[in-house]
Amino acid sequence: MKKIQLLNIALALFILTAVSCKKAEETPVSGEPAKEAFDLAATKPAIEERYRAFENAFNAKDSTALANCYTTDAKFMNPNDKSAEGRPAIQKTFGMWFKGDTSKTKIKLNLVELWGDENTLTAEDAWTMTDKDGKLIDEGKSLEVYKMEDGKWLLYRDCYNSNMPAMPMK
Repeated sequence: MKKIQLLNIALALFILTAVSCKKAEETPVSGEPAKEAFDLAATKPAIEERYRAFENAFNAKDSTALANCYTTDAKFMNPNDKSAEGRPAIQKTFGMWFKGDTSKTKIKLNLVELWGDENTLTAEDAWTMTDKDGKLIDEGKSLEVYKMEDGKWLLYRDCYNSNMPAMPMK
């Protein structure tokens, strides 16, 4: 008899433990709908669309459209310079770049890897810059953090560097 009672108690404890260990997302709070899982693969085309918007703005030398690829509180962290913080500073940085661009450079971005969740996405990409004749000028890689703003994934942090050797110091 004692063995049966002990077995019943052990079984009850096992069932209680198993039920209480369910993940929070599997047991929604009473009255709240269950939260859908974030679909990273479904988000990839949206990021690739943002890449095309960036390329189009860059290749048109449109610093306003380029700055609008960034969140209002974004940081653009280009090498060998201080970060440009916020859209106005980012627009000014690109505007200064474009004033000196007489070679009509073009940029091409290629998504390498994407990870994250519904709050922020991080993208690794490879980029190339060519001149008006298609000759390679520079190539490199970047890491970008995207954040949802006004219903679109926009650049929140942008940091890049070249694969080419650094220019020798004079």
